[in-house]
Amino acid sequence: MKYFEFGRENSELMVMLHGGGVSYRGILPTAQEMAKVYRVVLVAYDGFNPDEPETEFKSPLDEARRLGDYIAEHYGGKIDIFYAISYGCRVLMEVLADARLTITTAIADGMSLRDYPNIRSKWGKDVYCFFFTGLFYAVMGRPGPRRKKFLAKISGRTPEEAERILYGKATWKSRKNQDYFLIGRKTDYSLFAKTDMVLWYGIKGSVDQKLSRNLHALKQTGVPFTDHIFTVLGHGGLAGEHPRQFSQEVQAAHRRSLEKRRRNSQ
Repeated sequence: MKYFEFGRENSELMVMLHGGGVSYRGILPTAQEMAKVYRVVLVAYDGFNPDEPETEFKSPLDEARRLGDYIAEHYGGKIDIFYAISYGCRVLMEVLADARLTITTAIADGMSLRDYPNIRSKWGKDVYCFFFTGLFYAVMGRPGPRRKKFLAKISGRTPEEAERILYGKATWKSRKNQDYFLIGRKTDYSLFAKTDMVLWYGIKGSVDQKLSRNLHALKQTGVPFTDHIFTVLGHGGLAGEHPRQFSQEVQAAHRRSLEKRRRNSQ
């Protein structure tokens, strides 16, 4: 795991997590834009970092633990804004469970509201990964022109945008580990109460339409969160392609969080 830090002169801390199957470079321009306002820590996962191709992704739990160690050691455990996109939302949920950390605003962009199947046996998990992870590995691992067009279509992006964010050098084991350790693991939505949770979905493509399918049902449970649907953007399109608009939306969300905190303290 590697950390890229920007905007050291700013006082409020923003942590940014990229998605699965891609590298940190996809949201690097946005992290640099955010550094005009916040002190930014952009995380690069092991196994998906072009600067460290020899590393291997172990599990989202491992990434979350090490990120928690870093924030606790260097920032006293305080995060003002935590942004995660797609698979990064899985890591975000593990970080929320870290009792050492306090997070004022959390933005989960394109978070899946469906858990992995409840498979207990190693054999069953291996079979699941062979087919499920194998499908994504075939499509995203070293995609040709047709597969790149397919990825662009379902994610609501242009082929050029999809090309920019893809990372084709991750090993099969790194990709398998992304899924393997989440099989049978239930999402603890009660953790939303530890922060001011905001869910974003860009539904121009079919990806976020599927990821957000249980959004209404989640609202009915009474779990505290707000949501924002971007109809003209694809999966993670705001962070990926519109840094200035992203900055405006993040700042607005954080202001609302601070106002809620102020009202609750009175």
